[in-house]
Amino acid sequence: MQNVESASALRVTFMVERRTMRPVTLKRIVEICSLASQNDRLNVEIVSRKLDVSHSRAKEILLEVQKMGLLSKIEDYWVMNDKTSEFLEYFEKEEWSEMHQYFLNNYQFYREFIRILKYHISDKEGLSVDEVYKESLKYGFHLNRTAIEVLADWCERLGVIQRNLYTGKLYLIKQEVENLNDFYKVLIESYRKLSVSRWRKEVFVEIPIIREQVCERLKISRKIFDQTLKTIYLKNVGKIEFSGAPIVTHAKRSPFSEKMMTPDEKKAILSPRFKLKREREGLLIGRKSYYYIAIHLQNLQ
Repeated sequence: MQNVESASALRVTFMVERRTMRPVTLKRIVEICSLASQNDRLNVEIVSRKLDVSHSRAKEILLEVQKMGLLSKIEDYWVMNDKTSEFLEYFEKEEWSEMHQYFLNNYQFYREFIRILKYHISDKEGLSVDEVYKESLKYGFHLNRTAIEVLADWCERLGVIQRNLYTGKLYLIKQEVENLNDFYKVLIESYRKLSVSRWRKEVFVEIPIIREQVCERLKISRKIFDQTLKTIYLKNVGKIEFSGAPIVTHAKRSPFSEKMMTPDEKKAILSPRFKLKREREGLLIGRKSYYYIAIHLQNLQ
């Protein structure tokens, strides 16, 4: 009788699915998929040895990648499937939008994180990690603070979200400037606020700071901001003025780093190479780089 009860309890245990995310980096996900493509089957021992991690960590990674649909489980082994091949192809071709779409369609925690940011895409400001966590509780999602930080890292590297490099606020980005007049308005508003300090009025303000404010307000990428500002400048020569900055200046550093990802082709196991860029850049026009902006007239064209 006791054995029957124990077996029943064991079945119930396996039926209860883990409600929170096991933290796994994008790097580990790609590496596991690559290992699966190179081996007929994977187990904890193989992953532990190849990735130089503990057995418990190897098992965590395997189980979470399986939950994403990128591995199939057969008895005590994990094997690749059709989705594994597709995912690796997206990575090798640097098709970050396809990787984003895959996670959106196949991974609950990723979908919940994106939904929260989408709810606030019209807000003037992004959300802090703590605010995202509170939203998760509000909607009955399963995101703890660690999961939010991990997913934010994924999405930043995939170019889906941005983090204000001075405040840390997170926001989902749009693919274009929807209304050029809105860009003019927000640019001028941000310039006015930044050009008036507590003690004095400044003519020039830092492009990296105004960039972060306008991007967050309009939910656009830094690349789109730069392209749009260049277009406006060429239409308003004399009304907008740029200035350079000393090569070495503390003003060029921000509290947070811009995150990027590229394939690392030097390793036997396919793996991403992560980049962190903390040095803030100005605006490049032709061969000249500018770090400060001044807007002399408010009626831009």
